[in-house]
Amino acid sequence: MSTTTLLHDELIHRLMAERQGPCVTLLFPTHRTMPDAAQDALVMKHLVSQAEQRVLESGDKRAMAPILDRLNALEASIDHNHNGEGMAVFIAADLTEVVRLPFPVDERVTVEGTFATREVIRWRLGGVDHHVLVLGTKGAHLYHAANDQLMDEVRNTFPMRNGHYTTDSLSTSTSRGQLNQLRELHVDVDKAVREVVGLKGRVVVACTHEQFPQLVAEASHGSIYIGNLPGSHDSVAPSEVVKEAWKLAYEDQKQRHIADLGSLRKAPAEKHSTSVIDIWKQVRDGRGMTLLVERDLRIPAKVMADHIELVSDPTAPDVVDDIVDDIIEEQLRKGGEVRILPNGLLSDYKGIALLLRY
Repeated sequence: MSTTTLLHDELIHRLMAERQGPCVTLLFPTHRTMPDAAQDALVMKHLVSQAEQRVLESGDKRAMAPILDRLNALEASIDHNHNGEGMAVFIAADLTEVVRLPFPVDERVTVEGTFATREVIRWRLGGVDHHVLVLGTKGAHLYHAANDQLMDEVRNTFPMRNGHYTTDSLSTSTSRGQLNQLRELHVDVDKAVREVVGLKGRVVVACTHEQFPQLVAEASHGSIYIGNLPGSHDSVAPSEVVKEAWKLAYEDQKQRHIADLGSLRKAPAEKHSTSVIDIWKQVRDGRGMTLLVERDLRIPAKVMADHIELVSDPTAPDVVDDIVDDIIEEQLRKGGEVRILPNGLLSDYKGIALLLRY
């Protein structure tokens, strides 16, 4: 079983993969502190019972045994002392994933051919998921953050101590010697950060304003470092550092949104689409480069063989209650980019637009 505090891109693709047999999703709000968190175990027990009944209704007990075994093992495997605001559990015959979320979700159980990923995928793509690197001359800590909330501290490689640090007077008596110590630390730290966040990560660096440009200059991919929170933060509580770093991460996100909108406005008519019906087809054909969607946009539709028909009643027979989620997932499967924007930013385009590859 895998447990995480954030929904990473690799996990998103794993959840969207095609599978044989039913996919079970449990969604429910949780609590960060006791005694409220003690109730979370009871809620989970109730949802597991519902899921087991629905799984048995979808096939014979022997065929469903792998899923039932995973459901039975779930309750004992969760420590509710470390809950966030919500929890999402995804179970199939070959997979169990538990995601602790920094936002509440409505209580829900689904047993279908695919996982119910709408809430968590939209949050993952729309929230500001970033890291905060607290860097000094003697070492570094790396923290994972969601918006202004500290999620966890990255372990194993971090915390990192400066193995090149020395008080030897011969090594530190000159500015060149001191600079070489820092340069070697920066190279080690940058390599370790990239192993954690990848080349598309976003990292706010809490360090002195002199040290930040040195790190960026010596980094293999300096673009992942999106801002500097100046000063010494070794003795500051990590949650407080994250709250301050969030201002820089949010500004970076805003500038990305502005750039996306600029690209959309400049795109010629043949290189973008704002029709949901056309976007659905173009994404399926693999033509989508960047999909822009407002966070709360929901559009019901009826899916035909090679087209969709928009409808007003999401509860009508044979209607997909939100075709936008299908479009988002297909865009990700085809390797395209997805940007979830705040409500209102795409008002000129009725909430959705697609930049085309060709």
